[in-house]
Amino acid sequence: MAITPLHDMIGRRVRITAGDIVYKGLLIEVSEENVELQAESQWITIPIDNINSIAIEEG
Repeated sequence: MAITPLHDMIGRRVRITAGDIVYKGLLIEVSEENVELQAESQWITIPIDNINSIAIEEG
């Protein structure tokens, strides 16, 4: 499995796991503190410290 740098994921559909929650949406921004995700019906801000994984959504 190839590792994709976060900056290459911006603008792509991703799956983010944070604790027991899985978020899916368009990755908008990554900062030192938060990740901004545009989900289907809302914008989501996820603290970096809570994120377990970020992967590109296939399909």
